[in-house]
Amino acid sequence: MQSEDRPRSPSVTPLLAVAGVLALAAALRLYAFTWGLPDDTHMFSYHPDEFHSLRGALSLATGDLNPHFFNYGSLYLYLVAIACMIGSPGIFASLSTAAIGGPEIPAALRAFTFDARVVTVILGIATVYVVYLTARHVWGHRAGLLASSALAIMPLHVVHSHYATVDVPGAFFVALTLYFSVRLLDEPTRRNLIWAGIAAGLAASVKYSGGLVIVAPLLAWYLTLRKADDNQRVAWREALTIAGCAAAAFALTSPYTFLDWGNAWRDISFEMAHMRTGDDLAAMAADPNGWWFHLKQLNLALTWPLLAVAIWSGAAGILQRRRSVITLVVFAALAFIVIGSAQVRYARYEMVLLPVVAVLIGWVAQRTGLRLKDDAPKAIGGPIICVGFVAAAWLSVLWLMVMGHVGFDDPRQTIASWAKGVVADGGTIGLVSEPWFHHPPLDYCNGGPALRSNPIWGAYRRPVADFVVTGLDPNAIREPLPRAFIFSEYDMAAPPEQVSAFQQTLLKNYSNWWKSDSGTGIWWTTILSPSAAHDWLYPFPVIYWCPSTSEAGND
Repeated sequence: MQSEDRPRSPSVTPLLAVAGVLALAAALRLYAFTWGLPDDTHMFSYHPDEFHSLRGALSLATGDLNPHFFNYGSLYLYLVAIACMIGSPGIFASLSTAAIGGPEIPAALRAFTFDARVVTVILGIATVYVVYLTARHVWGHRAGLLASSALAIMPLHVVHSHYATVDVPGAFFVALTLYFSVRLLDEPTRRNLIWAGIAAGLAASVKYSGGLVIVAPLLAWYLTLRKADDNQRVAWREALTIAGCAAAAFALTSPYTFLDWGNAWRDISFEMAHMRTGDDLAAMAADPNGWWFHLKQLNLALTWPLLAVAIWSGAAGILQRRRSVITLVVFAALAFIVIGSAQVRYARYEMVLLPVVAVLIGWVAQRTGLRLKDDAPKAIGGPIICVGFVAAAWLSVLWLMVMGHVGFDDPRQTIASWAKGVVADGGTIGLVSEPWFHHPPLDYCNGGPALRSNPIWGAYRRPVADFVVTGLDPNAIREPLPRAFIFSEYDMAAPPEQVSAFQQTLLKNYSNWWKSDSGTGIWWTTILSPSAAHDWLYPFPVIYWCPSTSEAGND
C-alpha cells in the first residue's frame, strides 16, 4: 500500500543529501561541546542535572547494577555507563579502589560527563535521521530532507544536544515510536506493532513522561482497524502486543524500578509532587498559565514562523483526514497539555514536540505553499519557511557563540577572579545559597546544598573564602558584613515581596553593584535572555556582585 501523497524520490542521490543534513546537525552539536565541563576550578559541570546522568556509571564502576536514582528511568544512565566503559576504561576501572578525597573521583566526573555528552550527541543526530525517515515514508524524500533540516537547526535541540541530560535522548525514542506508528498506518504488520511498542517503552525508560508516546501506535492501530466482527479479537491482540512490548522494553532497561521498588517509589512520588507544586515561584508568578509559558518558549525553541507552518500543516492534514497527520498531532496535543499542566516549567519539556513539528514542516515545505486546497497561493509558504529557517539558524549560532565564548567570557569565571582579589586577606563572601552551577566557582565542590552535604563530595570542598549563606532572609545580613556579596537570578525564586525586602537590605549595605550581562559587548544576550526560561540561561546566568560599602572605594 502506498503512503499518502508520496512523490517519487528525486533524481539526485538521496544519500548524499541526507549526509549533508546530518553533517550540519553534527557540526552544530559538536561546536562548543566542552562548554561548562568540570575542570580545576569546579568539580561539577555548569549544568545542574548532568551529575545525575552519571549515577549509573558511578554505581556500575563500583560493581552495583542498581543506579540508586529513579527520578527518571534508567536507560540513559546505562547507555552512559556503557559509553564510560568504552571511552574511559582506565578511569572506570580505577573507581572501585578510589579513595574519597583523592584525584580519581574528580577525574571520573570530568571524563564521564564528556562521555555522557557523546551519547546525547549521537542520539541527537540520530533523531534528525529518524525525522527524515518519518517524513520520507509519508510524503517522500524532499519532505524528509526539509523536515530533518528543520530539526537540525532548531535552537532548543541544538543547545540541549550539548548536555548530558535525558531530554534529547528521550526525544530520540519518541521520534522512533512516531516513525513506526506512521509505518503502521500503511503496513499494519506484527513487526511494526512490536517495534512501535518497544520504542515507546524505551522512551518511558529514558524519561517516564516519554511513555505518553504510546498513544501514537495505539491510535495508528485504531485507525487501521477493520470493522468486521470476526477480526475484533485479532485486532485487540494487536493492541495488547503494543502495550506488552512497551512494558517489556521498560522492564528490561529499567529493571531496578521494580527490583528496588521502595526507593523507586520514593523518587517517583517526589517527582509527581514536584510537578504539582512547582519550584520556581518567580517564573510561575510571571507566567501563571503553563500553556502560555510553553507557547512563548517555542519561539526560542524553533521560532514563530516554523511553529506557524507546523500548526497550519497540522490543521490542513486534520481537515483532509490524513491519518498520519492525525496520529502525530494527537500525540503532540496531549504532550502539550501535559507539560502545560505541570507547575514545574522548563523549555526542555518541549523537546518531545520537536520531531512532530519538524515532520509537519517537511510536508508543507515540500508542497511549496501553505494551503488547504490545491488552488491556494503557492507564494506564501516558501518565504515564511525561509524566514523561519534563517531565524532558527541565527538563534542557534548565537547560543553557540555564547557557549564557545566568542567575544563573551563566562561570567562565573570572571567574577571568581574578582572575588579572590577582594577577599585575598581573609574576608568573607555573602551568598544566598550554597555554591552551585549558577555561582562563580568559589568552591571546588560546586554541587549545591545536596551534593555539598554528602560526605563523599563534601571531602572536595576547597573554598576561596569563608561563606556566609543568608538565604533570602533580610535579618541574616548582619554586622560584620561579608567583604563581598554575590547572587544570581536563580537565587531569586521566591515571592516578589520577599525578594524585594531582601534586595532593599542589600542596597542599604552594599553599593556599586555590577551585573554580569552589562558591559560585556555581547548585545545579543539582552535579546536572548528576557523571555527565556531558566534552562536556556545555563551558558550565561545573570549574576550580581558587589564589595561592601567600606571596600567599594578600594575595588
